[in-house]
Amino acid sequence: MSEGLSFETELDAPPEQVWRALSVPELREAWLGAPETGEAEVAAADPPRRLDLTWPTPDGDSLISFEIAPGEAAGTRLTVVHRAPVRVEARAPAQVTPVGGWRMAA
Repeated sequence: MSEGLSFETELDAPPEQVWRALSVPELREAWLGAPETGEAEVAAADPPRRLDLTWPTPDGDSLISFEIAPGEAAGTRLTVVHRAPVRVEARAPAQVTPVGGWRMAA
């Protein structure tokens, strides 16, 4: 797996609420959607600061890391790093297209 793609966002919710939304499978699926194939599984957890999930795809499992920290204001700074399977990374960029994409709504 590569270094991955990462993004950071500020959420208007306390870290504990963000942790719960990511760590409870039903809440996570309502927020992020479900994997295209199979189910996401916890690879590592450091409550309430970090959650690593394996995310099944037709090309193999991705590793998705969620880092949760207090935000600049009263909310949460969420950093997401998505590391794709090696065989996906080897494709030309034009060949790698998101199927559902990440949809995150606070």
